[in-house]
Amino acid sequence: MSTTVKVEYYGLKEALRELNKTDPKLRKEVGKELRGIVEKTMIPGIVAAIPGSAPTRGMRHSGRTGWKKANQQAGVVAKVDTRKARRRNLQKGAQWESVGTVVVRTKTAALAISDMAGKGPNKTRNQNPKMARPNFADVLTSKLGRGPSRYIWFGGEANLDETSRALNDVIKRVMTDIEKNIVRRT
Repeated sequence: MSTTVKVEYYGLKEALRELNKTDPKLRKEVGKELRGIVEKTMIPGIVAAIPGSAPTRGMRHSGRTGWKKANQQAGVVAKVDTRKARRRNLQKGAQWESVGTVVVRTKTAALAISDMAGKGPNKTRNQNPKMARPNFADVLTSKLGRGPSRYIWFGGEANLDETSRALNDVIKRVMTDIEKNIVRRT
C-alpha cells in the first residue's frame, strides 16, 4: 500500500507574482531558493532511479531519442512556475489543469517518452501503423517493474516529505514579506 502526500499552497503563485511587482530582486532570490531546495532533496532520488543503459533496444543510438545516462540525468531540472491555468480551464474551475509552483521536469525526449509511456488511454499515439509500437509501454513496465511515471514520480516520492518541510519555511517567509508590502488605502 502506498501513501500519497499532496501539499497545496493557496495564494503562493499570486504572492510570488506580487513580489515580482514590488521587489524583483527578492523574487529572483526566492525562486533560486525554491529551486535549490528541490535540487538538493528531490532530484538526487530521481537521478538514482534513471537506469544506466537504454531501457529498450530501440534507444541505443545517439539521436534525439537516444539514451545516454549523463544526458538523462542532466535533463532533470526544477522550475518555479507562477503562470495561471489556461483561460479555458479557469472557466471550468481549473479542474483539468493544475499548475504546480515548483515543477520537476525532464528536458530530454528519451526520458520523457520512457517515463510516461502507457499513461494515455490507448497503447500508441502514432497513427502510422509502421511507426506504432503498441508493446513499448509493456516492455518498459516488465523491465523496470513499475508503470508510468517510471522515474520522475518514482524517484521523487521518497523525498516528498523532506522537500515539503523545507519549502514550508521559505513559503512562510514569502507570505510574511508580501504582507509587509500590502498598503492599506481608505
